[in-house]
Amino acid sequence: MAGPPPPSGNSHGAEDPVRAAYFAARQLVNERMMKIYVAGLCGLIAVFVFFHWARVLFVKLGRSWKGAAALERPFVVISRLTRNILVRKVPGFKSAGHALTVAAYVALNAAVAFTSVDLTSMGSVANRFGWMALANMAFVVFLALKNTPLAFLTAYSYERLNCLHQVAGYMMFVYMVFHAALYTAFFNSQNRLLSIFSQEAEVAAIVAGFSFLSVIFSAMFLRRIWYELFYVVHITAWIMGVVTVGLHLPTIAKKTLIVTLLTASMWVLDRIIRASRVLYNSFNNQATLHPLANGGTKIVFKKAPARAEPGKHCFIWIPAIRKFETHPFTIHKTEPMEFTVKAHNGFTRDLHKYATANPGAAVTASVDGPYGTFPDPMEFDKIVLIAGGGGATFTFGVMVNILERMSEEARKKVTFIWAVKKHENLSWFKEHLEMLRSHEHSPEVDVSLYVTRAPSDSSVAGHLHLPHLHAAQSRSSSSDGGQSPPLSPAGDDVEKGEPQISNSSHRAEMTEKEMERGVDTQVEHKETSEQLAVTTTAALAHPYQHAVKAGRPDLASLIREAVNTTPPNQRVLVAGCGPDALMRVIRDTTAKLIRTDGPAVELHCEQFGW
Repeated sequence: MAGPPPPSGNSHGAEDPVRAAYFAARQLVNERMMKIYVAGLCGLIAVFVFFHWARVLFVKLGRSWKGAAALERPFVVISRLTRNILVRKVPGFKSAGHALTVAAYVALNAAVAFTSVDLTSMGSVANRFGWMALANMAFVVFLALKNTPLAFLTAYSYERLNCLHQVAGYMMFVYMVFHAALYTAFFNSQNRLLSIFSQEAEVAAIVAGFSFLSVIFSAMFLRRIWYELFYVVHITAWIMGVVTVGLHLPTIAKKTLIVTLLTASMWVLDRIIRASRVLYNSFNNQATLHPLANGGTKIVFKKAPARAEPGKHCFIWIPAIRKFETHPFTIHKTEPMEFTVKAHNGFTRDLHKYATANPGAAVTASVDGPYGTFPDPMEFDKIVLIAGGGGATFTFGVMVNILERMSEEARKKVTFIWAVKKHENLSWFKEHLEMLRSHEHSPEVDVSLYVTRAPSDSSVAGHLHLPHLHAAQSRSSSSDGGQSPPLSPAGDDVEKGEPQISNSSHRAEMTEKEMERGVDTQVEHKETSEQLAVTTTAALAHPYQHAVKAGRPDLASLIREAVNTTPPNQRVLVAGCGPDALMRVIRDTTAKLIRTDGPAVELHCEQFGW
């Protein structure tokens, strides 16, 4: 941008009209570039909105109008070829699609940050970086909203936006650091640093900088070792940062305060909505706590919130355990509403201790939610549900949803695969397993249960193969000829499928949803074969009436078989929840099966983060 020599300060006086004109012109350029940046973000979102609703439209047309096949064919081919690539796992990201989205976001930032700015002036570059930090601050909050409009517009709820939320947060912090560093160097070269830092607005900027540094530190380190402390530090430091940014730039005329107020308003409105839900759902409501084997706890609510569905999740508030905290868990039954939780640290540990000390206790409780988006299983002809450990809270929830809605006119083929570490973990969902055996539509469901921590003694391992006892034994299994589903060799902790790691280091790497849902990914090989034999024999007292096999399921083979045996004119949903290693196999295998000459394949990975 052409103009006079770089101004000597961050403000101008009436005695210097040339500098006043320079600042006014720079302000207009920055405002214009921020509008371009917002338009770019809206365009990025619009791409997801378009493809989501275009797929919904073509699916509905294809099912209601046979003549739509020729019309939708070009879109189907392009969509499947694109998804075959974008769904695959890439290093550092959940999928290539997520990596491409982040790359587009970073490229947009770079383009706007260095366009129409005087790169020879540290003051001008610092000012542009300040604007970019402010714009990204608003975007960070938008992505963190639990009640995000993107859940409807794109079918991406807040937890699936968490990856971009983190990237935007780091981007904002980088801009803030360079903004502060360049202005510091600029004013130091003018010998005005002490006078500038003595101003209240600049003191507020310093406080804001350290506040956002605390936010980043909590996200990078505290979140891994102590989630509850992370949450308190993260939110407290964020509030302080936003307030001090407003004090740093308190002038409405410069538009920066408007952005800050808009950011704060989004966050406050979301909190008000969530608090209102908790208050409303607390009236005449309570939860009954039941301890389960191996650190599990079942929570049964007296009342369920509106729109609650098995497979979605709620933030649970139990003041007897934590007065000022809510934690997310997956609904796996709605009548009554139930949650199953694996004890780890913090809230889940204290919850299990309370339930153990007071089995069957009824406590005051409420929920915020439900949240989460996933494809409607009734829109598919075949559904493959895969879970590892406590990830079954999601797959059992979806399974209940399917059975409750299935009818003679809308029959679905379902493959249900669940792998746990110990046989006793099956007791967490014994009622659901019984339902899968006795439900009128159980012949449509092929259930495969695996115990991954298999004993080395073959006589012990044999106890894990319980016989099929229900009358639907003649139905097709996941392997032709009634053979057992493919197994991987037992010996390692095959539920996780990863090398042995220490208990403490593993917990430090777990995400919030893994910890709160109880996705059990710990690896502990301490029991002897004799101990396992005693445990397994005791577990046989619980007849689940489904074959329980020792070892890790060969998920790639099972998924390929389910898809390859489906006619090309039908649709298959593959949904999974569990440890990263398990999800990686599900994602990569399913991606390879998205072909132009096969059935329509949809993948849903249920987990916190992308």
